[in-house]
Amino acid sequence: MEFAPFDPSSASEADYEAITELRARMHAVDRPGTPPLSLMATVELMTSDDGMGPRTFWTAREADCLLGFATVMLPDRENTDMAMVFIEVDLDRRRQGIGTAFLRALLPSLQVSGRPRVLAVNITGGSDGEQFAEAMGLVCTYRNLLQTLEVESVDPALWDVSVPDGYRLYGWTHAVPEEFIVSYAEARKAIADAPSQDLAWEETDWTPQRVRDEEAVFAAAGQDYRIVVAVHEHSGEVVGITELFIRPGDPDHARQMDTAVRKEHRGHGLGRAIKAQMMRRLMADRPDLARVSTTTASDNVYMVAVNHSIGYADVRSLAYWETATDDLVARLGS
Repeated sequence: MEFAPFDPSSASEADYEAITELRARMHAVDRPGTPPLSLMATVELMTSDDGMGPRTFWTAREADCLLGFATVMLPDRENTDMAMVFIEVDLDRRRQGIGTAFLRALLPSLQVSGRPRVLAVNITGGSDGEQFAEAMGLVCTYRNLLQTLEVESVDPALWDVSVPDGYRLYGWTHAVPEEFIVSYAEARKAIADAPSQDLAWEETDWTPQRVRDEEAVFAAAGQDYRIVVAVHEHSGEVVGITELFIRPGDPDHARQMDTAVRKEHRGHGLGRAIKAQMMRRLMADRPDLARVSTTTASDNVYMVAVNHSIGYADVRSLAYWETATDDLVARLGS
């Protein structure tokens, strides 16, 4: 078994096809309810900057046959104490020690990174990945829920939601208008109040410049980035936000990101209003869209219910698992 770094910039189409096929075979088991990525989407995902920090990719091969793939991400602005690790092993070769050997092969790079924590995110509940994480000594620190809105099966009348008195809704693509940038950045900080359970997670320190930096990442990747906000009429400030994006390589699937309302403006139904407005705008511009997906903390009962109210259905449970890097080294050997 050979474990080696994988360079996306020099990889051949055959390399990407092998990764796409490997993941497609695993998808129904590891990510039930979510269609596998196309070849174009796989290439895009690995070659576009996501703005979180440097990533390295690794392959596991035996006699030139691809049996596994891994990603190591090192956040470089917040959460700089952690290395995020993703390992995938072919369905037919699981429980043969390949995952353990793969993780052992990654240890030197994890140690060199100087990150004291190793985190695996969005592992499907009850899956092989969850069993592997537990076997490697990782502890579950956060559980969330994947929800998907399948457009064909949802009555658009669910998106006819009135705007609460005293507020106006605005929407745009790609860039926040300059008149809203300061209060928009402030409203984005409201996501820090979302349940974090036992996970120590440093939320983004949103500033106007940080907002512009994120917009630049989406623009560079050619992604359709959309925002809807609630503005308080009396103050003229943005007090609620919701955002999503669509990748060029996966044009029928929108991915919902943060939805947040400033604490002093909660209890008026703004979260539901802005998410419903997002769907109305989205379908007017992208009528061929098939689905929208989002993840929400499993104990965030308010947002889970808001999603249900506009047509989202629960798909599967997900979890974050983590351990100290030193503990992983002690378990597997340096």
